[in-house]
Amino acid sequence: MTSLAEFIQTQREKAGFSIYGLADRTSIPIETLEDIESGRELFLPVTTRQKLARVFKCSPNDIKKYEREYEFKMVTDEILEDLKSRILKRETNLRCPMCGEPLVTRVARMYDLEDNMVLQPKAHCVKCIFQIKG
Repeated sequence: MTSLAEFIQTQREKAGFSIYGLADRTSIPIETLEDIESGRELFLPVTTRQKLARVFKCSPNDIKKYEREYEFKMVTDEILEDLKSRILKRETNLRCPMCGEPLVTRVARMYDLEDNMVLQPKAHCVKCIFQIKG
């Protein structure tokens, strides 16, 4: 089965565009197109899909069928709070509670309204849509 990355790259080449030309023609950032063509992006926002479909002269659904399907699994508040705590402790090799793949984590330093520093755990999965924004 053809992946989204392969489909987009093939369509771009058929249309005669370099990745830079496609970025210019669609107003999609080059970094986003590189993420799509490298397989890091497995599903697309509606606007991105529409812009690509317009340039490739196809239906957005023709692109959507190559996007990865996800089985949404609910993550309990208890698991989420434990994960946040482990991120704040700077534990390494944390795994996604939805799919078991590695998590990319960081601790953001933010300030509240009284100018006190607050540490916010952040994470996203390398394979699925799981993320912690704060």
